[in-house]
Amino acid sequence: MQNNQQAKFLAKWSKGGSSESSEVEKEYDTLAPVYEDKILNWQYACHQVAAERMAKFVATDGKILDLGCGTGLAGQALREQGYQTIIGVDISGKSLDIARDKDIYTALYKADIQQELPFQDNEFDGIICTAVLTNMETSNVLYEFCRVVKPGGYLVFTNREDIHYQKKFDVTLQKMESEGILKQAYLSPPQPYLPHNHDYADKIKVLYCVYSISNL
Repeated sequence: MQNNQQAKFLAKWSKGGSSESSEVEKEYDTLAPVYEDKILNWQYACHQVAAERMAKFVATDGKILDLGCGTGLAGQALREQGYQTIIGVDISGKSLDIARDKDIYTALYKADIQQELPFQDNEFDGIICTAVLTNMETSNVLYEFCRVVKPGGYLVFTNREDIHYQKKFDVTLQKMESEGILKQAYLSPPQPYLPHNHDYADKIKVLYCVYSISNL
């Protein structure tokens, strides 16, 4: 039964999952045991590329928040870059159990990142957020992300190219730039996302985005 549930969700996930928080939690709890094997077989590499990009902007002694950390792929990639202080947040308890067993996070929190984050203002030197924004109901989550990053810190995230424009992340980011909250430091051209997944392949690409947090 569990394998059937996982297979159904993998098929659904590859086409774009739910943005309802309770559904996201349930779906990723189901997917957790097979998540890494499956997406790595699809040649997923966002965690590695984003961690490498983070290392170009934020010193490795910085405090990094991994939003939507899941089973810990981005945390592992950050550790490989030399980061030691990595805080993870995810809505899926079963995913966090797997991440905890890897012993790479300074702390892990179960929280809905579409709500207020359980951290102080200006607490982190950087945020990494990979393969997560697809599940967000609104691009306004970016305001809350920026709240917890120090002025001069960086937000490094990926987003599906189609979702980036459908949910108007580009519009929100432009608005935030005009408000002096952040400034674009890097935007990749569309890149392969899941090249070995039939539903993605050359059809759906991913963007790598880096923004610096401004001194307000």
